[in-house]
Amino acid sequence: MKKLQKEIKKVMKPKETAKISYWQGKLDNARAAYSDDLKLMQEYYNTYKGERHVKGNPNSNKASTKLAVHVWNIIYELIESQVDSSIPSPKVTAIHEGDEEQAKIIEKLLINEMRRMRFNKINDFQERMTPIRGGDFFHVEWDANGGSHCHLGDLSVTRRSAIQVIPQPGVTELEDMDYIFIQVSQTKDYVKRRYGVDVSLAEEENPEIRNAESTAYTDDIVTVNIAYFRNENGGIGRFTWCDTYLLEDFDDYQDRMVDVCAKCGALKESDQCECGSKKFVKKKMEEEAVFSDIQIGGGEILKPYTEKQVLAKDPYGEPMLDDITGQPIITIQMEQTKIPYYKPNVFPIVLRRNVSSEGDFLGFSDAEIIQDQQNAIKKLSSKIEEKLLKGGSIVTLPEGVQIETDDKEMKIVRVKDPSQKNLIDCLTLQADVTVDRSVEETHYQHAKSILGINDSFQGKYDSSATSGTAKQYQINQAAGRLESKRVNKNTAYSELYELMFKFLLAYADQPIEVPSKGPNGQPEYAHFDRYMFLKRDAAGQLYWNDEFIFETDPTSTIMTNREAMWQQADLKLQSGAFGPLGELKTLQLYWQYMEKNNYPNAGEIRTIIDQRIQEQEAMQQAMAIQTGGGENEMPIM
Repeated sequence: MKKLQKEIKKVMKPKETAKISYWQGKLDNARAAYSDDLKLMQEYYNTYKGERHVKGNPNSNKASTKLAVHVWNIIYELIESQVDSSIPSPKVTAIHEGDEEQAKIIEKLLINEMRRMRFNKINDFQERMTPIRGGDFFHVEWDANGGSHCHLGDLSVTRRSAIQVIPQPGVTELEDMDYIFIQVSQTKDYVKRRYGVDVSLAEEENPEIRNAESTAYTDDIVTVNIAYFRNENGGIGRFTWCDTYLLEDFDDYQDRMVDVCAKCGALKESDQCECGSKKFVKKKMEEEAVFSDIQIGGGEILKPYTEKQVLAKDPYGEPMLDDITGQPIITIQMEQTKIPYYKPNVFPIVLRRNVSSEGDFLGFSDAEIIQDQQNAIKKLSSKIEEKLLKGGSIVTLPEGVQIETDDKEMKIVRVKDPSQKNLIDCLTLQADVTVDRSVEETHYQHAKSILGINDSFQGKYDSSATSGTAKQYQINQAAGRLESKRVNKNTAYSELYELMFKFLLAYADQPIEVPSKGPNGQPEYAHFDRYMFLKRDAAGQLYWNDEFIFETDPTSTIMTNREAMWQQADLKLQSGAFGPLGELKTLQLYWQYMEKNNYPNAGEIRTIIDQRIQEQEAMQQAMAIQTGGGENEMPIM
């Protein structure tokens, strides 16, 4: 194998070898600086899974070799108690007047994208991995091979584990970094399909990141290293390699690159250029040519060609003059319209922290904070079980008397005289574990207190809550202790939504259909067209309008809980919020709302009520005609 690796290096270009060595050196240094954190993250995850290892006395140099025979896994229990399956909905606010409609379309598009990508799976992982390791990541990419029949390309959002992302040493904020690494385990066949490079001779260098939560191993798995870095112009570059193979090298990977003829520079339209050349190269494009009428923000229509007045010149480059007037001759030329490309210019990674920690890249881990309580409970649980199992019963018999030891229900004891019967006795030997259980419960309550979790929050019986209102108040108090985690979650999602919008603005060349529901519950359809965000400033220059405020909707939790919304609607109906009770118009409005919120069979009920209203109006109109009101008189409602 080593001989083959040497042969590969001989074939590789010296420049490629030097770049791989350069970035591999930076990666090695970054992993070395981050090694303690990586080790602790794996340790916390093992504890969450119920590891039996018991830590020794920190005041002694002697390592503990004892394993717990019984594990009350409070870390698992308390982390699972905090799992929130709801996904914060995007809230987009326009900064400039007139952009309100664009903000609404962005919101609807982002909601549809989250549903398309089945984001509940990513959220389910992060709800556990974030408190275990202290943080987790979103990785946003543009999939050029995705899309539908009507548009090419799609957003791709992938979850990256905290042990897959290696930060620049000494820098704790992502936006302040000059570079950051992502290490992904992929099959050799996948690497060949995606990058077009055969890495069949590559070896797995870091099996610990093969799959962040799996220890499965095959010879077909290799580590793909991705380095995102800021170039000298402030753009984002990407360098990707696997072992000694170069996979990608982009000084600014968010630039628009097109295939052009290596000989004449014409755009690639087929496998062979019109000049006869079959060789094509990638070329960076600063502007995009307009080939059809497009409507940009503000209603302006851009034409493919614009008229341009040009001073006519003779073959020697001198201005041509009119023979009669002596004035310079002006000719009209058609110039193709071009618009600038949009670039996000941000790292395609979003960090979701658990609890903020100064001086740390990730946040505090829940497993780290209560590991002392977990370790003590392991010892106490094992001690309690050992005491109980070592206890038992002792039978006393008179000397010379035997008792059967089989498993029969009735035992026969033969005695010589009645006095020996009184000498037969059974003594129970059982250790007292009351104190052990009390101390164990104290550690459990201490761990819950540290994390801000009480029995009401866990759904357990709580005798201190004497009413439904008191119970809800206690749950809210517990949730208030966890507010920081919710804020970090909402912040991460708002940053993710902004990044998704910027990628769509940069790469979604075709309009994307955005289905939604209107006020009456009926389907509505709009389109996200990136050209609606192209505007012209006061100086006449075209620019891309990405100035929107991205937040999360605080009401998204109840909006995802349909049953709770239905119950709230019932209360609103009874309070008269939909109108006077007993009127068909009130019921019509109520069932329109229920249909919009996907109540079963709400559409059929609303249709029946609409028919009844039409019948009632027809009867009122007929009565008005019979009483001499005339056909043109308005019916009485």
